[in-house]
Amino acid sequence: MKTTCLVRTQALAGFFIGLVPALALMAADASPGGARVDALFDASTICRLNLEIPQAGLDALGRDPKSYVKAALREAGTTLAAIGVRVKGSGGFPGLARRPNLVLKFNEFDPDVLFHGHSRIALDSSRDDPTYVCKALGGIIFRTAGVPAPRIAFARLEVNGKDLGLYLIEQAVNRDFLAEYFKKTKGNLYEGSNADVNEKLDRDGGQKNQDQSDLRALAAAVEERDPEERVNQLGNVLDVPWFIAFAAAEVFAWHRNGYTLNRNNYRVYHDPVTDKMVFIAHGLDELFGRPTGALLPEWKGLVAKALLETAEGRRRYRQTMIELLHSPFRPDLLQSQLDKLARRVRPGLIHDAAGLEAFDIGVRALRGRIAERAQFLAQQLETPPRDP
Repeated sequence: MKTTCLVRTQALAGFFIGLVPALALMAADASPGGARVDALFDASTICRLNLEIPQAGLDALGRDPKSYVKAALREAGTTLAAIGVRVKGSGGFPGLARRPNLVLKFNEFDPDVLFHGHSRIALDSSRDDPTYVCKALGGIIFRTAGVPAPRIAFARLEVNGKDLGLYLIEQAVNRDFLAEYFKKTKGNLYEGSNADVNEKLDRDGGQKNQDQSDLRALAAAVEERDPEERVNQLGNVLDVPWFIAFAAAEVFAWHRNGYTLNRNNYRVYHDPVTDKMVFIAHGLDELFGRPTGALLPEWKGLVAKALLETAEGRRRYRQTMIELLHSPFRPDLLQSQLDKLARRVRPGLIHDAAGLEAFDIGVRALRGRIAERAQFLAQQLETPPRDP
């Protein structure tokens, strides 16, 4: 039986009964289930990945970057002869010289092929993060708050004999991922990218030919005019404690390209067990960019605006942030995790003088911004709340 639903329920309920400090004792770079050992994402070293993509495949990616082409992958003496490769993200295929972001689907051409137990991963060049650690640290922040987020490993990537340098290996948000957090994984999984819950979102999994009625029910609750009734209706279709923890983690890390601050880079899952929608963190590559960002910012995501602009929503949000700052978000704990990640990443940059210099500068700056952010929010929370 999957243990993570129970963990999630205890953790989120715990925000209001004093259980949050226990979350900081969790292994920070593991899923809340904790028991499963993952040879890929639990590794403490940088692995080496060698991709061979035929010229015909490279040409095909240039024409259609979102369709998988056949490639071979070698890692630690093991070869997977026929996996699928496509471009990750909304841009086209920039060519190998531009260090493209890629998606590897291991069972695209053979349903029995897996890589360390995974059917799909993403390879991210970390072009927006010279420290290479924001996504990994962001995942720790969300998971210690009780909110699922993809795990990260690190690789040196070679494609067709060309060394492309250090890459992130990002866990795919798919049924394998959902199985770590939910008893059932056949619910509808939606991808949010520059769109909100009142729009038609891309569906990454769930029931075929589904009319998105679960998403429409959430959008309808958001539109309720009466604040008290809105909170009640949201409680029927949304895992409210989960969402408040999600919002608190986004604001703490100032995930400016996420859902609550920008209605971008998020996933929504309809949990068949609870019959409620839950939000999953994604795209955590630019964090702590504004250490003095408001405790109560201008909410851009409709669900955040609808819930957290009510008196009850604000009360629960403040209490959640207090609990999280008390232990899981303590600067010394997060800085310790940052240092651990930096020790893993740095050896992968020793042959890149410019990259290594940017890394060292970026890590020092990030360390300082974490402390500044926690101090600023603690000061904000000392001010008694005022209803508008």
